Amino acid sequence: MNVDFDSLDPVLIEHAKKIIDEATALREDRISYRVLIKEYKPRWEREAQRIINKTLDKPIALLGKDSGYVPARGAEWVCVCDLLDGSLNFVCGLKYYAYSVALAHKEDFVYGLVIDLHDMIVYRAVKGRGAFMKNIKNGTIVDLSKMRREIPDSYDMETINVKAKFINSIDLHCSSLELCIIAGGSAEVAIGKSWVPDIAGGYVIAREAGISFVDWEFKPIETLPIDYQEIRFIAGTPKVLAELKTRIDRVDNLLILE
Repeated sequence: MNVDFDSLDPVLIEHAKKIIDEATALREDRISYRVLIKEYKPRWEREAQRIINKTLDKPIALLGKDSGYVPARGAEWVCVCDLLDGSLNFVCGLKYYAYSVALAHKEDFVYGLVIDLHDMIVYRAVKGRGAFMKNIKNGTIVDLSKMRREIPDSYDMETINVKAKFINSIDLHCSSLELCIIAGGSAEVAIGKSWVPDIAGGYVIAREAGISFVDWEFKPIETLPIDYQEIRFIAGTPKVLAELKTRIDRVDNLLILE
């Protein structure tokens, strides 16, 4: 494959900083949420496509949260992204919004980058090379799989766009960041549903940190489709997923479906 992903990180981090500066100015001007997602988010996604194309010197197709699928002639690579995941949180002045990018080569997801745009924490993974968290402000780098083993779970469950019954759970309304958080051990298991562009970056990072994914029938999710599909998933370590399967008959019984 012969790709220098290390050269990609700094240019995408700079792009993320540009987006949050522009989005903050738009929020101060009281721009509507509809204009943000219809005009600005697609523009940022196409910018990311061009940045990755220039940096890697390869044709890059795009599957954006707000752009949909944008083909590129001869492309074996697809950028799957939501560059202001949790945008409603952001517009409402709440925490938990993120810049999320994943790269797939011939339908195999090999790179994930998620940036917590509030705290400027970078989560990053390359297939076969582990997953890491970096604090941009002080330069500290942490191995997420090691962090998960050392830090006790704060919550029994993380829910993503669903509600749980009678369980100590948390839902941040930012799918990519939530998967990074479970990769680092803040919750024992995540159950949710979300669209492929929302979760692709976090999916790569969580997988590299040792997290497995199954669907709501406990069938393995080996990869994500390069398509605008809603995915219903459970994420956790293989041990946690095996234990959960023995304890519940149906995932639906744990959830309040809206």
